[in-house]
Amino acid sequence: MSPSSLEQIDEALAALAPRGFTIGLHIRYSRPVRRISTYPSRWIQAYTRANLGVGDPMVIWCVLHQGSIRWSDLARIMPDPLNVMGQARDHGLTHGVALSWGPPESRSYIGAARDDRDFTDTEITRMSQLLRRAHDIVERGASLRPILVDALEAIACGMTYDQACAALGISRTALRYRLGQARTALGVEDNGHAIRKAIDAGLLNGVSVSGLSKGLPTGPDGD
Repeated sequence: MSPSSLEQIDEALAALAPRGFTIGLHIRYSRPVRRISTYPSRWIQAYTRANLGVGDPMVIWCVLHQGSIRWSDLARIMPDPLNVMGQARDHGLTHGVALSWGPPESRSYIGAARDDRDFTDTEITRMSQLLRRAHDIVERGASLRPILVDALEAIACGMTYDQACAALGISRTALRYRLGQARTALGVEDNGHAIRKAIDAGLLNGVSVSGLSKGLPTGPDGD
């Protein structure tokens, strides 16, 4: 049975990728509309602190290609000047696969890892199906510009207007304008309804309001 929600897709991916996964849906304005990562927390923190995303061969391949590739094959064709793949192995992400789907202007991707063996063709096919399903679910939902998502996310995290303005580096007038634009785009009249609708559409998922830390960390604390 095809999963009917993003949460069910996340659960299916977790069962397929025992060492964790990252899914980014609809990369627009240089960042995904929705991003979830269940990699080990120490790897997520190391990756974020060193800003490894700028040189991650998996991310670069997914931006440039559509399809799937095992990390072992990726290592033979893509440069890795920051040794991202080597550092991943040091954190137990020994075997993996990258998958991408969608047009270049709104591409979605999955990175999934194991520590015991390569993914089978059947597992990769299943992850490809899940990626396409997640891509379609978010595409049918409301689409918001990232700055509007950030404004909603700040309020959803329980910040006051002053705290949200400080976190986002904007004025109260700018924050009110962005929240108003988000409400209009979502077709609701108050922030609470906007937040609930954005969550249902998979547009809100994290506790951070900036950069690569969006949606992180969600993995275990161990190695």
